[in-house]
Amino acid sequence: MLRINFWSGLAVIIFSITLLTWIIPTFGGGGFSFGLPPQLVATIGTWIMLLSASSLVVLSAVTMVRHKHPFIVGVNLGEIWHQVWPFLYVLFFIVLAIYLPLTWIAPFLIAGLLFILDERRWHIYLICSLTPTAGLYILTVYLMRIGVV
Repeated sequence: MLRINFWSGLAVIIFSITLLTWIIPTFGGGGFSFGLPPQLVATIGTWIMLLSASSLVVLSAVTMVRHKHPFIVGVNLGEIWHQVWPFLYVLFFIVLAIYLPLTWIAPFLIAGLLFILDERRWHIYLICSLTPTAGLYILTVYLMRIGVV
């Protein structure tokens, strides 16, 4: 667990530095949120991420050195796949959302996750898949048509 904490902390540090140096200054937006400057909230959140990840890396490294754990061990592809597949699953539906309306895709995304979680009651599939999709449909079609949203 210490090794996972160390490497994930390093990944978050790299991501935070990328946010602070490139993404937030370039794509930070120009609107005001609650009277705050446009990039302030994103910058504060990124600094919190950076400080938290830095403390995680330092504490994990100190503990690993103290207990003589290696920083790098053999790569287990099964563990990597287990950690990566949820991101690929969501990425697949994000790509689908580029070409198809979200109200068509959402029931399949939710039903697929329920199937992966080994849900076998059909009424749970209907309730969990169709209720958020119906709400999204009502919001996007009817309320936007009359100018509420």
